[in-house]
Amino acid sequence: MKIWGKTIRRPFNHIAHALTLFATGFLPQLAYRFHRRSVLTFALLLCTCCCKLGHTGESVIPLLSGFDAERVEATYPPTDQKKMGELAKLMYRLRPVDPAKLQAMANQDTSVPEGQEASPLTVGDAASIKGTIKSMQLVPIPTKLIEFLDFKQLHVLTVEATDGNDIKIITFPLPQGAQVGDHVEGAGLALHLDQAPNHATPTVSAIACNRLRWLPSSSSIVGWQLLRNKGVDISLLSDLGSRNRQPLLAKDGDAFYSMMAAASDLGQSETENPRPSEIAPVTLLQGSSELTGQWIQMNLETVLITRISVTEPQRQTELGSDHYYQIDAVGDLGKVVVQIERPAGDDGAPATFQNRYPVSVVTRHLPAFLENRISQQEGGDAVISELKTMIQMDGFFFRLWSYETDFMAQNGGGDQFSPLLIAAVIRNIEPNSADPVGVHLIGSVAAFVVILGIFGVWVWQRRIDSRDRAVRERKKEKEAETLRIP
Repeated sequence: MKIWGKTIRRPFNHIAHALTLFATGFLPQLAYRFHRRSVLTFALLLCTCCCKLGHTGESVIPLLSGFDAERVEATYPPTDQKKMGELAKLMYRLRPVDPAKLQAMANQDTSVPEGQEASPLTVGDAASIKGTIKSMQLVPIPTKLIEFLDFKQLHVLTVEATDGNDIKIITFPLPQGAQVGDHVEGAGLALHLDQAPNHATPTVSAIACNRLRWLPSSSSIVGWQLLRNKGVDISLLSDLGSRNRQPLLAKDGDAFYSMMAAASDLGQSETENPRPSEIAPVTLLQGSSELTGQWIQMNLETVLITRISVTEPQRQTELGSDHYYQIDAVGDLGKVVVQIERPAGDDGAPATFQNRYPVSVVTRHLPAFLENRISQQEGGDAVISELKTMIQMDGFFFRLWSYETDFMAQNGGGDQFSPLLIAAVIRNIEPNSADPVGVHLIGSVAAFVVILGIFGVWVWQRRIDSRDRAVRERKKEKEAETLRIP
């Protein structure tokens, strides 16, 4: 099936079209269309798979500029400020190394031909860890190094590995909610080895990891707990909010695909999910990082649905599909008027949104009612479908993302931004008939109630003085709240 579809342009208030996610090879692209196609590059990293503590003959030292085996071994244990400084420098060199590469290096021993022994494990070799946190301590690095290394602390964890042994892990600080009893997985380089009795293979007693997958044992955030139960690395969520109102970036990729796979599994699970929190677009627009990963429900009106082809094998495996769908929709603002201020130095009125605001939704599978509507309207091979219908979505808030649009260029300058949601369940809430629930009958009853109410108000007003009447009239005036966003 082709992944590029023809463009069909139809007016829709001041919103002509919405988001178009195109995943092509290593650089899937995400675009939002308002009278023109605007494409944002979304470079996606390979996912990290973690496995138990393993042996390897592949050394990480060649990836660490300035370090050799002797210097690595001298960093542990960090018994004084000099050693702590050396350990901090080692972590600085390790930080840019791709965690997926470290994991692949740690798994090299699994590819050793049968009958051959794996290379003996030495300090500086790649090793993986999976286990439960027994203790944790934040350790400051020497003050004089903070300016150059751009971090202030390291986490020292004691982790009970799956084989029952305790391992020390030196890593960058875990998210604030991490605690004893949480599960962690990762790969790094061996800092220290314990020689086993009877000249057996030495075992790792300390590892330096530039990133650990964090799977909290419990969380006060319902969405985080649901994602954790599906194996999502919650540490990926902890800094998503720090990139609110930025274009989608390479570092978003792992969280994006793993959350979408988990959401889809939740939607198809026979187990009843907790009730999500009903939330309005305005709440998300205020950009609180605390909302990242929240389990939410929102009513939306669809505008455009796009089938996205995923061609990278690693992402297909992670997602469990070779495609997903993007639903471009609008959400109700109620009486709130959203004003997005122009960039500094750009004079003029802000861009104003009334009644509705664009919202983006992605999902691994479309529900049957949307598939049927698309098939009837566009045919079975449609990649892009303009479809207007009311839906209710249960899912997760990813973050606010930004993109170029004609509307913003003409009315406010700068980039448009809107919430990006990952759907688990999508329901049809479109009325089933032209006269749902007896609209005409309800209208007649409502008219009678209005007339009766007017008569009652007239009688009441006759019984109070003019000052009270004036106060009451002012209270009846309901002015729309204005949300100004710089």
